[in-house]
Amino acid sequence: MMLSVVPAHAHGAPTDPPSRAFLCSPGQPTASSPPCRDAIAAGLPSKEWDNIRLPNVRGQDQQKVPDGRLCSAGLAKYTGLDAPSAQWPVTKLKDTGFTYKATIPHQGSFRFYVTREGYTPDAPLRWADLDLFLNVPSPPLANGAYEFKVELPKNRTGRHLVYTVWQNTDTPDTYYSCTDVEIAAATKPVQTQPQAAAAPPVQPPAAKPAPASSAKPSTAPPTTTRQSTPRPVPVASSAEQPPSDATRFGMAAVVAALGGLAVLGGFMLWRRRIL
Repeated sequence: MMLSVVPAHAHGAPTDPPSRAFLCSPGQPTASSPPCRDAIAAGLPSKEWDNIRLPNVRGQDQQKVPDGRLCSAGLAKYTGLDAPSAQWPVTKLKDTGFTYKATIPHQGSFRFYVTREGYTPDAPLRWADLDLFLNVPSPPLANGAYEFKVELPKNRTGRHLVYTVWQNTDTPDTYYSCTDVEIAAATKPVQTQPQAAAAPPVQPPAAKPAPASSAKPSTAPPTTTRQSTPRPVPVASSAEQPPSDATRFGMAAVVAALGGLAVLGGFMLWRRRIL
C-alpha cells in the first residue's frame, strides 16, 4: 500500500488578542455574532481559522493582497472576514503581550501593523490605513506559540485593527490575520499635593543693636541710677565736751615746755648782745 503524505491545512493565527477568524471558529462564544454568522454563510471554513495564507508572496504583500481584501488575503472562501462592520467582536487590550498560536510551527518573521488615527471599522480596510510598528525576525517557539511584547504607537486610542503578517522562510507561504482591538487611553499618574509643613513658631523680632558712637569710650566707672537713702555726713557737734584729765595734763606739759623754750631763747639772746 502506498501512503501519500498530505500537508495539513492548518498552521497559525493570533489567539491573544484573537483574530476575526479565530473568534468565528467552533467553540468560541463570539461565533454567533452577526459578522461571524454572515462570514460563515458566505463560505468561511470556520475550522480552518489558522490557514489564511498565500504562496510565493516573498514580501510583496501590497502587490499580492488588494485593498478591501486584507483580512481574507484575497481568498474567496475567507471574503466574509473583509465585511466592514462595527459589530465585529473587539478585544480590549490589557497589556503588551501578544500570542500567535502555531498549530504547525514554521520558521519566519512577523510584521505587525495598526490602523492610523481616524480608522473606522465601517469602511473597507486599505494598506494606506496601516502603520508598521513591529518587525520580529525568527522568534522562538514556546509551548506551541510565539510570544511577543509589543508597544503600540502612543497616539492610538479607541477602536483599531491590528494586522499581522507571518512570512515563512522554510515554506513559500505567508499568513494574514485581522484583529479588532480597543486601545485604552494612557493614564496619567495622579499628582498628589505635597503636605504643607508645619509653620515654625513666630519669633519676636530681634532688637537692633545701637549704632556705635564715634566718641572714645569713657574710662570713668559707670554710674548707677539706683536710688538709695542719702547717708548723713558727720559734722562736729556744737556742744564741747569737757577735756579729760590726761588731756589737761598733756596740755599743761606742752605749755610748760613752750614757756621753758621761750625763757631759754631770751637768755641766749641777752647773753649774745652782752658779749
